[in-house]
Amino acid sequence: MPDTTYTAITFAPVQGFIEKSRKLRDLYGSSFILSYLSRTLCEAAEKQELKVISPAIIDVVRGTPNQIIIQGNFEESQALAVFHQAWDTLTWTCRQWIEKQIPGKYNWRKDWEMWTKHAWEFFWANGQTISEARRKLNKIKGKRSWTGINWQGESSTLSGADAIAYPNMGSPTNPKDYNYTQEKSQISQFYTQLRQLKPLGEAFIDESEQLSIPELIKRLITYDVIATQINLKPNELPSVEIPQTFRDLNRLSEKRWTGWFQGDGDSIGKYLIQISESANEAQILHDFSQSMLDWGEKALIPSVKQKSGKVIYAGGDDFLGVFFRDKAELKPQECLNWFYEFPKVWEKHGRELTVSVGFVWAGGGVPQRDVLQHCREAEKSAKNHGRDRLALRVLFNGGNYLEWVCPWWFLPEVLGGYGDRENGKNWTHIYNDVAVLQSRHAFEGNQSEVALGLFTVYFGEQLKDQLLKHLWNVDEKAGILGKEETEPANTNTALNNWIINLAKVGFHLCH
Repeated sequence: MPDTTYTAITFAPVQGFIEKSRKLRDLYGSSFILSYLSRTLCEAAEKQELKVISPAIIDVVRGTPNQIIIQGNFEESQALAVFHQAWDTLTWTCRQWIEKQIPGKYNWRKDWEMWTKHAWEFFWANGQTISEARRKLNKIKGKRSWTGINWQGESSTLSGADAIAYPNMGSPTNPKDYNYTQEKSQISQFYTQLRQLKPLGEAFIDESEQLSIPELIKRLITYDVIATQINLKPNELPSVEIPQTFRDLNRLSEKRWTGWFQGDGDSIGKYLIQISESANEAQILHDFSQSMLDWGEKALIPSVKQKSGKVIYAGGDDFLGVFFRDKAELKPQECLNWFYEFPKVWEKHGRELTVSVGFVWAGGGVPQRDVLQHCREAEKSAKNHGRDRLALRVLFNGGNYLEWVCPWWFLPEVLGGYGDRENGKNWTHIYNDVAVLQSRHAFEGNQSEVALGLFTVYFGEQLKDQLLKHLWNVDEKAGILGKEETEPANTNTALNNWIINLAKVGFHLCH
């Protein structure tokens, strides 16, 4: 048996914490906080002369993975104390700064302490191998014992669940003496004072917004007056591209469509199992972690920046970004052109891994938190359809959406291969044809002849032959329909739906 001990640490929630964000600033703030907590644990382990295997780089503020692998025994009590101290320092710094800037009577200390104690779940495990430590960690994560908080008072306008943060939020009140008008006035006055603070400015919060404590922390952490106090200093790090102003993406006021994407490497668990079979597992994992973090900084971010987009986080093999235009209207075809070249960008990490991405073309009236949820669902859809592919989702202001999923290798061929009369590119024709045929139930039954005939008319015999030849995943080739089904009826139904969704999504993105 080996003498070496490995420690695995993670915490939650991560996706939920990020998704409860309304503005671009909140997204960056969420990423900063997650990275700050991870970095603090890594630095504490290194002070004990323990080796951090993953993440390989701990000075990258945006995108540090929240699962930490350490060579050596980083005792649970010590790790938990470090984690709690880091979050406590952050919450205390934000609260103290507000109280100094806006003097008055504050009764909210108890509520801040509740968020300090119950905002996170912390998971720790160790083992004689990295794989053993990971298995134990995953098992522990399945037995959660998190304490929820029963908030009283008005709900935040962002989360819709947590109480609004304002100085008098913790005051004991007899229900008989509750004065709704007075409370609303106190809340309004507090947020007006926040907007008037010089280090923040009116852009800090809209007049219609009312934030909970964690939402307030997310936004404050993006300002140097707070970040420098906890030694974060995001604006001083060349590896982090922080917007000089967050007004450049104001989706709800401008009502502009924007393109959001979220991706994740495929079968990373299997890849890590293969690594665990190597004698030098720790070094291989360390190198893998470093190559993926380098990929985010040196390949993904520059590529997105060329298209006037921004990467919110790139925590190894998982990433989130947005395409938008400041003064001009963004065309969906611009986003598609980037995705046509994305496989070349992905390959720069140098690993034999595929990637699944969800892309959401979102209307300007859709709340950002809803957009993020659809990004996550679209990415999951890409994986469920067989991995190594892109899920395109058009999200309308009313909440309805269309989705079409396609493997990377076939994406530019099929979207670029459309042609109508005299090789035109007017997708209205196939869109209308599909609508008419659906109204006449032409796609029903155990057949796909109608859909294939329509596909041939607009995409040609050659693309139809490729479609039929590569319907399902074969060896390393990503099938167009993904994982193979055994029932012929499923194949016909899947093929019909794929062609129908192609026509509808193509109309909105390529027209």
